[in-house]
Amino acid sequence: MSYKMPYKAHTFAVAVLAIGLAALRVSSVSAAELSYEQTAAGRTGSGKATSYLSLPVSDTYGNSFNAPTPAQVGSTGFGFYDDFVFSIPAAAADAITSTIDFANVLGINNLQTRLYNFNGNPNLPVLGSPVGGAIDAWSDTFNLAPGTSQIVNVLPMTVLAAGTYVLEIRGNVVGTHGGSYSGNLNLVPTPLPAALPLLLSGMGLLGWRAARRRD
Repeated sequence: MSYKMPYKAHTFAVAVLAIGLAALRVSSVSAAELSYEQTAAGRTGSGKATSYLSLPVSDTYGNSFNAPTPAQVGSTGFGFYDDFVFSIPAAAADAITSTIDFANVLGINNLQTRLYNFNGNPNLPVLGSPVGGAIDAWSDTFNLAPGTSQIVNVLPMTVLAAGTYVLEIRGNVVGTHGGSYSGNLNLVPTPLPAALPLLLSGMGLLGWRAARRRD
């Protein structure tokens, strides 16, 4: 089960979610486990998934490379595919968002992210279309100037059922001495705590008024 929020409501929704997470005293785990990686040199990784047993949580993810990666993995035109596999509790559905802070992206271009279900996709990374399709398809390609300080929402706010999922990152390492990236994965349980529905209903009212102004 998944629900994607309309694009025009997305930016406001993420801001609302951020406020709600702060109010909930979100716990932060050290970092999500890099489960698999595919480069021109081959496939590596332990396959370990990060389990989130207590929500809400805001977790970091990322990777660093010691040298440029030729853009030829599976002839896809990308130099690396990274998979972060995570599971969420059986007792709840959860709203997920993900951001990347481009102040922490060095020597990498053509960066993209997507989200899909692990079930039916045991051989990771998936270079083509995952079995069952993507929950959130590949994001826009991000190519920002070096030193750019900008936090970008790379996944729309999406509600997930309990299960195991794959956050997949791909891109090209173009730095002479390699490159790195990092981002945040945010999970909040639903139904949302008492304060958040009020904020979200306010968002809906704003969207309704904006629609009326366009009519």
